[in-house]
Amino acid sequence: MNQFLKFRSIVGLSLAAALFALASCSNESPLFRVWEKGKFGYADVAGKTVIAAAYDQCGEFSEGLATFAIGGKVGYINRAGKVEISPTYQNAGKFSEGLAYVVLNDKVGFIDKTGKLQIPLTWKFATDFSSGMAAVVNGKDEFGYVDKSGKTVVEPQYGYATPYSGDLALVVKNNLGGYIDKTGKVVIPLQYTYATPFREGVAMVQKDGVSEFIDKTGKRAFESKFDSAEPFAGGVALVAVQNKVGFINAKGETVIAPSFEFARSFSEGLAVAAQDGKVGFINLKGEFVIKPQFDNAQDFMGGLALVLVGPDLSYVNTKGEKVWTRSQAELPNLEENGQSAQGNP
Repeated sequence: MNQFLKFRSIVGLSLAAALFALASCSNESPLFRVWEKGKFGYADVAGKTVIAAAYDQCGEFSEGLATFAIGGKVGYINRAGKVEISPTYQNAGKFSEGLAYVVLNDKVGFIDKTGKLQIPLTWKFATDFSSGMAAVVNGKDEFGYVDKSGKTVVEPQYGYATPYSGDLALVVKNNLGGYIDKTGKVVIPLQYTYATPFREGVAMVQKDGVSEFIDKTGKRAFESKFDSAEPFAGGVALVAVQNKVGFINAKGETVIAPSFEFARSFSEGLAVAAQDGKVGFINLKGEFVIKPQFDNAQDFMGGLALVLVGPDLSYVNTKGEKVWTRSQAELPNLEENGQSAQGNP
């Protein structure tokens, strides 16, 4: 069911799996997951350990709590490392709008920050709440939506669905995507062979081999002059033109010429970009402010980015200075540690 919206790397250079799994922090809680001798903990933006590495797995902090896993069970800790919700679940998500999904006996429901079950364990899968709604999946692998009271607002009927972005959500049926409002009404017909959720008022869609951005009425936002694109972030969107990538603004104007081998969307004013087989970070003028020197890198979040150089993973600040480094050999064995402390059931 994820084939419709699976991530498409615009041009080569796949990121190491460890980067996706480990580099994370929320903007409101800038603590970073770190590891030591096979266990996870947390460090601050200076790279100082603030919660000792003691967990098999752990998630990002959100609304003051983070998931952690010990012995195959998942619970929640606060920013001081104190256990707030005991590890009893197979899996759990981050708190969003006061609720988090949890998995117990292969069923999914939602708890509040006291650990009290607010939405019964009846679903096969669920997403975080967004705009007052969460996508849920029934035993037939059909997607629908519930509100924060647990009421089913959109009956499960879709092959895939994303969290709401404002008042619209992307849904897929028979491998065609479109958009519904919060009542479940289809407001942009299911007609696209590829689509993204709305970001900054527009969404990228593809139909009959043509890619373009549309507004919330379904109309073309501007003339398309690219082969493929990623959603807008920070006022610009990553686009691919003849196997090179650059960026356009909300008017469709080129602001950074397609000249890079690979790039990622902007985050906190910087974007990963590749040149001559190495990656660095560019600013909104397209200038490298951290020269290409890494084998791979993740986006900046909370002032740090995780980068890969040889066998080592490091957090760097916006000056390119390393504040924390460890060998990949010290990474916990996620397969041996069992269930995820944050992710899909």
